[in-house]
Amino acid sequence: MTPKKVLLLTGGGYHDFETCGRILDGFLSELGFKVTRVEDRGCIRRDFLDKHDALLVYTQGDGLSRKQVAELEAWTRAGGALVGLHCASDSFRNHREWVFLLGGEFVGHGPVHPFEVSATGPPHFITRRMSPFTVEDELYLLDGDASRRTTLMTSPWRGALQPMAYVREEGRGRIVYLALGHGIAAFNHPDFRKLVARSLRWATGDQEKPPVRCGVIGYGGAFNMGKTHADAITRIEGLELTAVCDLDPARTAAAQADFPHVETFNDVSRLLRKKDLDLVVLVTPHNTHAALSVRASRAGKHVITEKPMCLNTREADAMIAAARKSGVLLSVFHNRRWDGDYLALRKLIADGLIGEVFQVELFGGNYGHPGWWWRSDKAISGGCLYDWGAHFIDWILNLIPSPAASVTGSFQKRVWHGVTNEDHTVAMIRFENGALATAEISSLAAAPKDRWRVLGTLGAATMKDYSDTGWTLTSHSGGAPISGKVPFQKGDWDAYYRNIADHLTMGEELAVKAEEARRAIAVIEAAEKSASGKGAVVPK
Repeated sequence: MTPKKVLLLTGGGYHDFETCGRILDGFLSELGFKVTRVEDRGCIRRDFLDKHDALLVYTQGDGLSRKQVAELEAWTRAGGALVGLHCASDSFRNHREWVFLLGGEFVGHGPVHPFEVSATGPPHFITRRMSPFTVEDELYLLDGDASRRTTLMTSPWRGALQPMAYVREEGRGRIVYLALGHGIAAFNHPDFRKLVARSLRWATGDQEKPPVRCGVIGYGGAFNMGKTHADAITRIEGLELTAVCDLDPARTAAAQADFPHVETFNDVSRLLRKKDLDLVVLVTPHNTHAALSVRASRAGKHVITEKPMCLNTREADAMIAAARKSGVLLSVFHNRRWDGDYLALRKLIADGLIGEVFQVELFGGNYGHPGWWWRSDKAISGGCLYDWGAHFIDWILNLIPSPAASVTGSFQKRVWHGVTNEDHTVAMIRFENGALATAEISSLAAAPKDRWRVLGTLGAATMKDYSDTGWTLTSHSGGAPISGKVPFQKGDWDAYYRNIADHLTMGEELAVKAEEARRAIAVIEAAEKSASGKGAVVPK
């Protein structure tokens, strides 16, 4: 696909146009746009605009001639895409034609403060599946004829709702205005970035693909995970639950009772022959993921597997190769990236309160028999480290931005001889930047231990266990030490499936890539090799 060419016009007063323009240029380029960033107002002329698919205006003040405004109007009405950010509504206001074209103008603002932005308008490409979010920004107040624009997002301000995003059309041209964007905090906000990218895509004519028709393979009663996935799919706009498959007729009968509209199958081959099915979710024992994934990919179906992805890197590579060959999605349900405690930890790190993370310790377990079921059978489950450990290692690999240099493992089998999983497992990961992490899963841990311990160059964060309500933080980021409790954020597992819909219907980046899930498998595999007497092992 040919990259869309965006002319980014910046510059003016009262804002950090250099830094924010560089951030804009950077993330839009990463998303595949070809950006030309200029401050020269002389570039706003018809012949130069015609070389671009969209004009993105992040400016303040005047600087256009009447002739330039007329050419910009003509270009837009002929099918040009115009997107204005924040102080674009405080630009070129000596030309009423510009104000008319943009659809509004700046009349004031409150102080920079945190406020919530919500999609309150009609369903639209730009705001599809976007949840309310909080941003620290300058809340712009606008004037203009509201009947000439369609407001998509608003924020409350002193008893009234102020427009934060609106769209309008002039001739064959599409226009978007986003009121956010005062400073760096906004430009680094993921939801603001999503709005900017979607605004450019909508204004240049992009459309959503039809809803994705989904089937769940595996509706077992353990933890009701089949139903958990099915429920999530039915909540997400752009996904449709159309089929459930399980080898046990009693379980497909349960699925039919839960979801009367779905078609049920007791044979995977029959399900995969279903033409009106786009995606399958594998909620089956770990040792079945690889073979089922490859079969589904070869049948032309997108694939989501429960975690862990599979049992070894050889299987992971086969799964990835099959998906690539068929041109379909392959992702792993690492939903725990959206746990409230993990989201809060990521924010603590992003805000600089801990500094650079150099050590992470994660623990899960107790002293007790692991149970007489398939999750305790190493041939089926993969072993003690393949269940919660897959989440632990995925968390660690996303906290430390450095390749894993080596892995050392300790696997103990000492007490629970009636089952084949290990009793106690530890994976210690050394990273190329010098950081160290350990993931410990045990059914032989008779002494308690913090679930999380995160050390950084400016502080630390700990979490006792899941009864905790927040992180215990110690920070030296401000010079003098501070300590206290930082509440967890609200968890949001549905974010995983919203991203699946965004990726398949709107072409947005996949949040959990198969290659990322493979990294976790490679670490577990290396830990087991190390535990067998091979010393430190480099994960492949």
